[in-house]
Amino acid sequence: MSATSPGAYGVSALLHGAAVGLIMFFSYAATSMVQDTPKVFELVAGAGDNYAATEAPALGTSGGVKLAPTPVARPEPAPTPAPAPIQSAPMEETAPPKAAKPAKPVDLVAELKRVEARRERRLEAKYQKEKEAEQKRMALEELQRQKAARIDAEGIREGVIGGSTNNKTGGAGGKALTREEGSLLDAYFSLLKSRIKENHTPPEGVSDSLVARVEFFVAADGSISHVRIAKASGNSEFDRSVIEACERTRSIGPRPDGRSETVQMAFKMREDESP
Repeated sequence: MSATSPGAYGVSALLHGAAVGLIMFFSYAATSMVQDTPKVFELVAGAGDNYAATEAPALGTSGGVKLAPTPVARPEPAPTPAPAPIQSAPMEETAPPKAAKPAKPVDLVAELKRVEARRERRLEAKYQKEKEAEQKRMALEELQRQKAARIDAEGIREGVIGGSTNNKTGGAGGKALTREEGSLLDAYFSLLKSRIKENHTPPEGVSDSLVARVEFFVAADGSISHVRIAKASGNSEFDRSVIEACERTRSIGPRPDGRSETVQMAFKMREDESP
């Protein structure tokens, strides 16, 4: 079979196709895509980058006294004073008027009711003022009590009220006191996306529905480089702000899997409440 025979062309095409397929396979393996993290995690509260934490740290100091929350005694509101019974004013005997035209009779009962109503309004206003002052005083006492408990309680300074003393490392800047167990890599990328969002300065006057897909390289040590827009949002200012947010984001620590790869994330102008 000569080099110019149809069979030779077929073998050559097959070999070239296999080579292209291998190149595409390795290229795909080297550039994996993290599509907005497979599972959304609600990161635990407390300062830090402890994405692996499943419990938020308690607020306090190391070796502090473990204080059980003591309920604050709230005094019963003072009862509204009962209005004094209406007493009719004694009628004084007066001489009949000398004028020929008789005077218009005064409705003493109605007048007394008006006077009593004004008195009750003044008493009610005074009671409400005293009640508000008492509520402010109790709120101040509760705040001072909580502040004292934070200083003396067992925990760490970066913790939160209601957290666990088992966590001595720190939180992840989230809102939850606890989260369910799950993939550390998913939690890692949830925290990374949260940090990028914190570093984002959105341009003014753009739509809240804008979404850009950003691509960057995450090294094994967590450093970010080679940031670019993989799918534009349609607004160049927003796309540029997303790139700048990624470039400003520092490493949140080594990746839990120890790998280095190029990843992609969808970045919304207005994110959901979840990370």
